[in-house]
Amino acid sequence: MMMKNPLLCVITLTLLAHLPPTLAHETPLGWRWYNEPKARPDKPKPKPLPSNTQTTVSSPKTLSATEQMDWFHSVHIEAQNDAVIHPKDKDKLAKFLALNHFITDQTDQLGMTFKALLLERPEFSYTKDHPTEQAARQVYLELEEKKKTAAVENMKQDGWGFFFVYDGEDTLSQQLAPSIQAFADRYHFELLGISNDGTFITDLKENRHNQGKVSVPFTPALILVQPSTGEMKPLAYGWISQNDLIGRFYNVATNFEQSDF
Repeated sequence: MMMKNPLLCVITLTLLAHLPPTLAHETPLGWRWYNEPKARPDKPKPKPLPSNTQTTVSSPKTLSATEQMDWFHSVHIEAQNDAVIHPKDKDKLAKFLALNHFITDQTDQLGMTFKALLLERPEFSYTKDHPTEQAARQVYLELEEKKKTAAVENMKQDGWGFFFVYDGEDTLSQQLAPSIQAFADRYHFELLGISNDGTFITDLKENRHNQGKVSVPFTPALILVQPSTGEMKPLAYGWISQNDLIGRFYNVATNFEQSDF
């Protein structure tokens, strides 16, 4: 079973509800039904359980799913440790493998139920809105690209530009600058380089000394700027590709209310 699967979170949180028949004789009180044991004459009578869990033989109480899972996890871990501590004991190993086999069966059944459910409730399907088949995927990516490009265009029309705040002696800033300038040229976005250390990066068409006017926690930094109001919005820190950058524009343009993937 591949771990990168939309079933992963569901499967790992659910796992099991029963034990296989081969282990039925080892089922302690508390699995599925909890019956308060009768006190032995030579031992003090146990204190009553809290009212929300107290039961008697005449009124059994079904354990919650969490209680069942807590019990099963303890049994599974105990069987595993017991098999490791006694590596030559075939019976202990068989018990551990039987539990593993049971987990696999339950997981497989959950997966099949999940597939059946998606046909009845397609709103739960990831591929409904995010196709994975190659031909459909290409169309989907083209639509996503248009959506993000429109967000960049809208912000440009609204008067936004952006600052590239950097240290001119920093190698990362020097390597990133040409990509940032190419992005600005591609989308006809106003870009101004702001040097913190007084050294300009010549790959940027426009540069200014910072002189403490733009404060950022890290460099290099991309900051969206609205000249008419002076509003600034962080766009990215450190290295970022052009593909990721256009997605970040979309995030900011939609106030991070719509995903970019």
